[in-house]
Amino acid sequence: MRKLLSVVLLLTFFSSCNLAGGSDKYSIQGTVKNHVAKTIVLEKLGLQAITSVDSSAIDDKGGFKLQGVSEAGFYRLRLDAKTFFLFLLEPAQFKVEIDPTAQEAFKITGGNQNDEFQTAFKSLGAAQRDMQGWNQAYQMYGQMGVSQDTMMYIQQQLQAVAMKFESMIRDSSKAAKSPLVAMFYVTNGPVDKFPKENLAVVQRLEKEIPTSSYTKEFREVYKKYEEQAKQQNQPRAQAQDVSVGKQAPEIDLPDPNGKNIKLSSLKGQIVLIDFWASWCGPCRMEMPNVVAAYEKYKSKGFTVYSVSLDKTKDAWVNSIKALGMPWETQVSDLKFWNCEAAAVYGVQGIPAAFLLDRDGKIVATNLRGAALDAKIGELIK
Repeated sequence: MRKLLSVVLLLTFFSSCNLAGGSDKYSIQGTVKNHVAKTIVLEKLGLQAITSVDSSAIDDKGGFKLQGVSEAGFYRLRLDAKTFFLFLLEPAQFKVEIDPTAQEAFKITGGNQNDEFQTAFKSLGAAQRDMQGWNQAYQMYGQMGVSQDTMMYIQQQLQAVAMKFESMIRDSSKAAKSPLVAMFYVTNGPVDKFPKENLAVVQRLEKEIPTSSYTKEFREVYKKYEEQAKQQNQPRAQAQDVSVGKQAPEIDLPDPNGKNIKLSSLKGQIVLIDFWASWCGPCRMEMPNVVAAYEKYKSKGFTVYSVSLDKTKDAWVNSIKALGMPWETQVSDLKFWNCEAAAVYGVQGIPAAFLLDRDGKIVATNLRGAALDAKIGELIK
């Protein structure tokens, strides 16, 4: 994780009292160096919004002090719109040193839960950097057209660090002393990837901090997942035969500009139909592989037809940009799991992919990484 704590976005899925359910006093005394800010703001990270709790003037020597009563939970100290630092506030006395130019920009002592949280934050950050590094390597070398053996090696490394990250979430969420730290671990992965761990954290929150707003909010998050999973597992009467060798059923959905794009309009090209969504962690992890395949083979008649199961246009469009998906054939009816195309193709989990030959017949399903690359190469020959 970078100095400016981009992973804080993961905690905006949460939102006063201590771990016993009451409230108590906190005190934060610190210094700021090498920054022009005259004020430091304490903000609480809630489920739907970030709320300002308190602020303090920064004196000529860089000193500041904040004290008051607030719920134990996830907060940040903010100097400006892009410079903020995350910690776990609890009834304790904190000492803080901030220097955005230093290798360790944020130093904080005080509070047993916060000590555990800072360790968790750094460990997950290192694991995330590993995954990002191998993802970038796969995309870069894929565009360079290196050997299949090299691509396979990179894919294996990516899978290894991904498994390590998943194991960290599972094991550490169980071992965490603080229920809030346990919640932090599981929220760094999609709920559908760690349903048992999420449920265990919900039950722990309800037992240990039943009156905390985090408990109520996280229960709602898990409840929505259960509803979605139930809906997802309902039989799809509209599903057609999409086995290998069959002609791909037509899809006719709008792009972000509202213009419908038919799948059949791509006949004559090798097409990957990719069902995905902005909220799907595994989809986002796999997307660099899809992008790499597109960049490598687009000049040889390969393209991607992406069908999003998003619910809002903003989430859909913003993720297309953030994930660097350059193809124009992006469609969605914004109906979530009620997506008509997903029903026709019998999609009950994402990512789901169908590779079509130039005649529009399905030749493979759910290929990933190097396997996808190899199959496309075979079809192009």
